[in-house]
Amino acid sequence: MMRAILRGALLRRDAYVRMVLMPDGPADGFMIVVGVYLLQALVAVFRRTDIIPALLFTLGGVFGWIVLSGLVYVIGRHLLHGFGSFPGVVGAASLGFPPLLLAIPLSFVFSPSTANLILSAWLVACLWMVARVALELEPKKAIVAAAGGWAAWLVVMYLFHL
Repeated sequence: MMRAILRGALLRRDAYVRMVLMPDGPADGFMIVVGVYLLQALVAVFRRTDIIPALLFTLGGVFGWIVLSGLVYVIGRHLLHGFGSFPGVVGAASLGFPPLLLAIPLSFVFSPSTANLILSAWLVACLWMVARVALELEPKKAIVAAAGGWAAWLVVMYLFHL
């Protein structure tokens, strides 16, 4: 699994194909996303943040992964006429979250929110690969699905104060 995570962070197509085609791709994706957010939460706890906000942060991360995947799926599948399934998108989209761990060292320079926002560009690049592989979109349509899903997620976060 670590090899797939590293290859996914490097935008290697085979890692995304693996997550789309494996029946346990969404379950593996869940473990990846929970691991990423738990590691970030542990850093917050060591910085004297209460454990409850840290756990809520982790739950919010899992919720964000599912909603972000859904937004990319709806845009790519229904608006841009791609192919594929929601579980495939969910599984593959999880590979975009491990690079967010770089927010830990960046948070010593920037606020944690700013560090995550900076790394969101990498997440959008990973979502572009998800849209290409899981939804079989051409590169231009894939960037629309990835950027559109991410922008829609920002609106959801703003509206619900997440």
